Amino acid sequence: MNNKKGVLAAIFFLLLFIHVPGYAQTIMYVPFDNRPVSYEYVTDTVKKGGFDILVPPEEFLAARTRSANPDQLWEWVFEHAKEADRVVVSADALIYGGLVASRTHDIEADVLLKRTENFKKLRKLNPSLKLYVFSTIMRSPHASSGGVEPAYYETYGPAIFRIHALRDKSEMQPLTHQEQEELKELGAQVPINVMVDWIKRRDKNYDVNVQLVQEVKDDVFNYLLIGRDDCSPLSRSHQESRWLEKETVDLPASKYLSFPGADQLGMVLLARAANDLTFKIPSVAVIYTQGVGDKTIPSYEDTPVGKNVRDHLIAAGCLPLLSARVADMVLAVNTPVDGWTREAGIESNKKEASIETLSLVKQMQSYLLADKKVAVADISFANGSDNALLHEMNKRKMVPQLVSYSGWNTASNTIGYTIGQAVFAQRMTTANKNKLVAVRLLDDWAYQANVRSALTTEVLLDHSNVQLDEMLPTLTKDATVRIHKFAQQSLNDFSIKKIEVSFPWNRMFEVDIKIQ
Repeated sequence: MNNKKGVLAAIFFLLLFIHVPGYAQTIMYVPFDNRPVSYEYVTDTVKKGGFDILVPPEEFLAARTRSANPDQLWEWVFEHAKEADRVVVSADALIYGGLVASRTHDIEADVLLKRTENFKKLRKLNPSLKLYVFSTIMRSPHASSGGVEPAYYETYGPAIFRIHALRDKSEMQPLTHQEQEELKELGAQVPINVMVDWIKRRDKNYDVNVQLVQEVKDDVFNYLLIGRDDCSPLSRSHQESRWLEKETVDLPASKYLSFPGADQLGMVLLARAANDLTFKIPSVAVIYTQGVGDKTIPSYEDTPVGKNVRDHLIAAGCLPLLSARVADMVLAVNTPVDGWTREAGIESNKKEASIETLSLVKQMQSYLLADKKVAVADISFANGSDNALLHEMNKRKMVPQLVSYSGWNTASNTIGYTIGQAVFAQRMTTANKNKLVAVRLLDDWAYQANVRSALTTEVLLDHSNVQLDEMLPTLTKDATVRIHKFAQQSLNDFSIKKIEVSFPWNRMFEVDIKIQ
């Protein structure tokens, strides 16, 4: 009798932890906003990976012309949280109203901190809830346009950036006499009210991040990931990240990490949630293009890519390995040979492969022939794919064999996306996996690296690239034709029957691509 009870107890215990194939586990997700890279592409990845995903109605999310209502979003979260097995949420959406709103808001500090306290309320509503939160350190771009910063940043942005780069440096080493004089001159160029407004907002946002750090220390949520949006080795963002290190020195990587980038954070934490739900820790070996390789510090970032890749893998719930022999997967990181990440849409992004590119392609091919899963993070260029890499891989029929590919925007955006999609690809059909790869190729390779620059010079001409307005119908039609042509010439190994292209944020920077 005792043996029978023991067997029944063991079976019951196993049922608690074994995922039954017919049961679609549910992940709640609150993204930054409704951009495709934040919303549609991410939810599509999770669904194709075999999970149900619970997201707010799109009209609740921030869009190009509006911020979200954080109180409305919180009400939705409280109402639906018990329906989810895991919850992954953007603090920027729930506290400020979106990523852009985090840079432009005029919300009082006490309101922001009260919204931060809502995470404690959520925990009390469901003590067993596993909660993953991502936030950002407000970005410090060299310059900006198109209404994604306060209006004055278009005029004073370069001076503001340089002032705080010098202040960041001064905390680490003495400034030269020339730098001290430059700091005085730049300070005189920026109106006091402008500088006060910018710093006041940053200070409030920094205090919110400190509060979030305290909440992860108090086990209010299970993981906190803080991204450094558009940062540089010397910048206000980098300065704040150093300050934040003092607050987080005792937090292990199993609960907290911070690294460059923003738009990939949701994908990374969704991958972590999926790995936690399925009790998996995928092991990943990383290879780089010969040259500067893992020591590369990409554009818009402040960290060597080797550390960045390792941190992304850990945040996604993966295990970095040194050897590919026993790893579940190989992540190939295409870095620039000289360590300088140029823009993808320029003349130097040619089809002819260097010796170093050919070597990386052959190395990946050998892993594929050995039945290893291979994912590619293509960061040789910023804001688009490396033409030479993709042409070489295409010639060898390698691209459809990849578990994931990414090559868009900043290096960290690319790294996080390809890791996240590779995690979900483990549960996908080949057809679904290849649909995701095809969308990335059409977006990152066709549009970002080739079509966007052609449209800008041949169709857009002198018209604004951040307010397309009356040019939108012409650009949509022309972009669709060009991307179709590109697919016919370069993506014959994918069964693409129809391509729909749109510009959901009324600017050239990103497109929304749907395929059948």
